[in-house]
Amino acid sequence: MKLFVIVVTYRGKQWYDRCFTSLRESTIPLQTIVVDNASNDGSVEYIKEHYPEIRLIESKENLGFGKGNNLGLRYAYEHGCDYVFLLNQDAWLDDADALNKLVSLSQRHPEYGILSPMHLSPDKQSLNMMLEYGGSVYTKRILSDLYCGTVKDIYQTNYVNAAAWLLPRKTLSELGGFDPLIFHYGEDDDYLNRARYHGIKVGISLDSRIIHDHQSGEYKAWSSELARKSAVDDLELLLDLNVPFNYHSLRMTWMRRYLKGLFKGNANERELAVYKMKYLRKMRHSIENSRKANMIKQPNWIQ
Repeated sequence: MKLFVIVVTYRGKQWYDRCFTSLRESTIPLQTIVVDNASNDGSVEYIKEHYPEIRLIESKENLGFGKGNNLGLRYAYEHGCDYVFLLNQDAWLDDADALNKLVSLSQRHPEYGILSPMHLSPDKQSLNMMLEYGGSVYTKRILSDLYCGTVKDIYQTNYVNAAAWLLPRKTLSELGGFDPLIFHYGEDDDYLNRARYHGIKVGISLDSRIIHDHQSGEYKAWSSELARKSAVDDLELLLDLNVPFNYHSLRMTWMRRYLKGLFKGNANERELAVYKMKYLRKMRHSIENSRKANMIKQPNWIQ
């Protein structure tokens, strides 16, 4: 059984010892693949010196989370992986048997194509993960079973962030990697949308745990970062195979917002609307091509 762990790194030396040592101590045999996104903080040299067992792939540019992972996924797929575990650089296994538990769970429930452990905060006093937006029937079921002492070994969900995903080879054969149109933020949303479209279940294990030292940033009322993130939200919507392709409707929405900003003298609103309309026009054909490719069960983006 071949298990590959993929970690995309970018200037994250403060986490490497906890992340890579936890993988080194895992009870299940694994091969760690690190894809470094052109870090300039000595990450590559540090990994080579302290973790020589790691298969290191050095990118000459920052590819972002999705395309960076795709390099690792391609390597694992071409080298006959049975499972791939995606792990954030700011996360580590909470116990040495965590991956063994996840793989065993996957073997008992092969209908689940994506499995996630529970994500704990560094002090282990709270959860540090996103499940369903706004609270869903899945999340409520977990809370109910915890309270009543009837916890099951797996729970289905529509969403769990990609800080720690176990993917069987079958999932890679049917979905492939992350859509390269999304540079950063939203890759996991899009991947899960594709999984739902193809009838692939997503599950959470309450028995397997990682620590995730995630610190979420705050967006200012107006900034280029907000504009880019907002564009990613539209990109996710247009790439979602579960809804009709609504390019013209979305452009009209931003045209109305432009006119609203014009009438109210809101320069920020006008600037954002212009940015969005130009972005959507530029990306239209690429989005259509991605939708066509992702409608087919095949190892997209890793071959």
